Amino acid sequence: MEPSERNEAEEIMEKALFNEMISAEQLDRIVALRPDNVVILDIRTDMEHKEGIIPGAQLFPCAHNLENRQDTSIFSESFGKQFDASLFSKDSQYILICRSGPRTEIAVEVFLEQELEACELIGGVMEWKRQGYAIDSAEGAVVHKRAG
Repeated sequence: MEPSERNEAEEIMEKALFNEMISAEQLDRIVALRPDNVVILDIRTDMEHKEGIIPGAQLFPCAHNLENRQDTSIFSESFGKQFDASLFSKDSQYILICRSGPRTEIAVEVFLEQELEACELIGGVMEWKRQGYAIDSAEGAVVHKRAG
């Protein structure tokens, strides 16, 4: 990565981490730049991953009530059981992805409580798709190590 690109990526991430949010446009630039210390972590269900993922995203599938997406209790329990701070590097910056936002709000708080740098994609994968950005197949994507 060129020094100017590294600076651009650092600036984008600094703003995103400060606000705890990143826009689809900013994330698209991060996807293009591919900084080594940034991890895009998709916390949707396996079923949702089959609908496609953001390029370069790692999968950290968590259960969720797909019948009533507003009910985040199943997700909270699933994420809580799987999350182990020791599986995440304090040297990395995490961009958390869900379908539309409520789950990443919960997950970002957990990351921050563990002193991990994290932000969420505003509007989730739905906003990413709405703006016409690329979607990859989840087949062959890296699955982030989980507790247990």
